Amino acid sequence: MTYNVKDQSWEISIRLFQDDLEQTLSSNLRKKFRMIAGDEAAEKVLEAYVRKHVGFRAGKQLSTPYRWLGTEQQQDAIWVYIEIPTSSDLVGSYLENSLFLDEFQDQTNLVSWSFQGSKKSYLFRKSQEIQQLSR
Repeated sequence: MTYNVKDQSWEISIRLFQDDLEQTLSSNLRKKFRMIAGDEAAEKVLEAYVRKHVGFRAGKQLSTPYRWLGTEQQQDAIWVYIEIPTSSDLVGSYLENSLFLDEFQDQTNLVSWSFQGSKKSYLFRKSQEIQQLSR
């Protein structure tokens, strides 16, 4: 996550390993799922999954919407690009990241955050799916 001062938005890149993604979505859908570059139906399934498992809240109740920008396939990974248009630095907001936690018991998700030269990392796992952002 990086804040773009010029555009006043948070730019977020999420790297998902394709084999983990396909296994998780196959389990959720109860049928074989394949992520194929340029497949609009597959991208819609992926977008729905990401929107269910990645969220931002200004308070524990208020959800901050984000824009889905698309995906990119690179070797064994799928990159997902989203952005949050805001003039806020999101400090004090809550970030949810529960990607793959329903499928893999030992899953951990690392989020790196950069704002005006400050950097911080957060580690998400079962029982730590929502964390408050700070500097």
